[in-house]
Amino acid sequence: MTLLVNTTAHAAARQAARNTASVSLADTGPGNASVRLYTALGGTLLAVRTLSKPCGTIGAAPEHRITLAWADTAEVALATGAATWGEWCDGSGVAVSGGRVTDPDGNITDGTGAVVPDPEGLGPFVLGGSAGTMVYLGGLVLLYAGLIG
Repeated sequence: MTLLVNTTAHAAARQAARNTASVSLADTGPGNASVRLYTALGGTLLAVRTLSKPCGTIGAAPEHRITLAWADTAEVALATGAATWGEWCDGSGVAVSGGRVTDPDGNITDGTGAVVPDPEGLGPFVLGGSAGTMVYLGGLVLLYAGLIG
């Protein structure tokens, strides 16, 4: 079988369809989709940030990236710690995707509390407010951006 080579327009249309399906999947369930912040993959849950419905919009070609849409709620951190992993969850709380958490400059807070560059660069989940990715019990959860795809 020979390889099918898609045009740029066809590849962009396929990406837009996949990302639209991802938003639809995340919007399933009885509640709203959310982003959950953890100390690490499989680590301690630090905070949950609720998304609106629909939970995201699809950007322009050629990437058609998903921009997550935050609900108009003031949510506070459940624990103190350095957030380095985030999960995009559906309306039932089931993870749809996961990725690194950084500040807007691509930094994380390491295990000693120091703000250091994330070796993987800017993450899909970006915390705003101050340098690094520390969240504090009872503090506001200020997600600056969530770009996926």
